[in-house]
Amino acid sequence: MGILFDMAAFYRRLEQASDRELLARRDDALNMEARLSDEELKRDLRRLVRMIEEELVARKFRV
Repeated sequence: MGILFDMAAFYRRLEQASDRELLARRDDALNMEARLSDEELKRDLRRLVRMIEEELVARKFRV
C-alpha cells in the first residue's frame, strides 16, 4: 500500500493544526497501531507519529 494518503496534505495539516489537534491525531494513530497486524503499515504509521511529535517539539522552541 505504501503511502496512505497525500503527503502534501499531511504536511499542510502539520502546519495548520493546533497543538491540541496534533495531539489528538497522534493519540488516534497510536491507538490504531495497536490494532494493526501488518508490520510495514505499523512502521509507516509510527513514522507519521514521529513527524507529528517533531512538529510539536519544534513549535516549543521557535522564536
